[in-house]
Amino acid sequence: MKAKQRRNSGKSTLADVARMTGVSTMTVSRVLREPEKVSPQVREKIEAAISELGYVPNLAASSLASSTSRLITLVVPSTSTPGCSQFSEALHQVLKPKGYNMILAEDHFTAADESRLVEMMLSYNPAAMVMYQFDSSEESNNLLLKSTIPVVQVGGTIATPLGINIGTNFGLAIKQLINALALKGFHNIALLCAAHEHHMVQQILSGWHSAMLSLNQSPHRVVSTSLPPTVQTGQQLLPEILLNWPELDLLICTSDELASGAIAACHKKGISVPAQLAIAGLGDGDIAQVCSPALTTVAIPYKQMGTLTGKLILQAIQGEEVEENSTLPTQLMLRGSTAVH
Repeated sequence: MKAKQRRNSGKSTLADVARMTGVSTMTVSRVLREPEKVSPQVREKIEAAISELGYVPNLAASSLASSTSRLITLVVPSTSTPGCSQFSEALHQVLKPKGYNMILAEDHFTAADESRLVEMMLSYNPAAMVMYQFDSSEESNNLLLKSTIPVVQVGGTIATPLGINIGTNFGLAIKQLINALALKGFHNIALLCAAHEHHMVQQILSGWHSAMLSLNQSPHRVVSTSLPPTVQTGQQLLPEILLNWPELDLLICTSDELASGAIAACHKKGISVPAQLAIAGLGDGDIAQVCSPALTTVAIPYKQMGTLTGKLILQAIQGEEVEENSTLPTQLMLRGSTAVH
């Protein structure tokens, strides 16, 4: 009886790449996993063969075989989360030259799916996991602690992080904004707070209450919504805010996107910004400078967060001791949306 012939999948293999380049499969594997340990000439030759053959590494199999991987998982509420693109690009620029790739997943602000998302990301056997402005449940925390991989929580400052915390004190950022604008003569101030990481919201509300009370002003004008911090949310909620507090002269929003949406809603209703209503945000992303008028905001160092996250991950993977908490400073950016004429 003839043995059953193995069906050819048509896919190139590691052995095909090795044959084409005249090196061992181990050398090809090393280029994929630890490119810095292979000479540039050999690496270029192997990379050219990989490109020509269309070889796709089986990351799942290789990570199972070695108990490690060259994969870093990044979980976010949404790719539209403020600063997400700046952060992930800076992180990628640090990790890629060291042979690490990233996979990004989002839960779309759906807490019910959060634990399953973390569990799925861990199934890739990553070298480390980054949680960007992402709330983690007790169930997820237990999974991450048992995984023993480096875990980096990025966003607000956390006193007792799961592993490493890189963030900004959003409470101090809000106080910085309020105190500067109060000196310009604004007195009837409201806060629009959208869905953010739990620690961020706590810091923002604490900073808000502290700053307003220190100015002998009531902190009651707060709209806290479960909607995401987007332009659409700002547009949607501004009419309700003005209906509740027609005396308002300054609206502070917890993201530049929210603030830009509020400015767009003002334009639609014929409300002059800042003559009738001044508006400020948090972040200092690209949208802050292109909206009209340009947005007063507090610059959050998203790129620096990404760069530092990458550096600390690499150190942790190498077994080096790293700082548990890193708090990065913010910078006040005064622009036309709060200009006093």
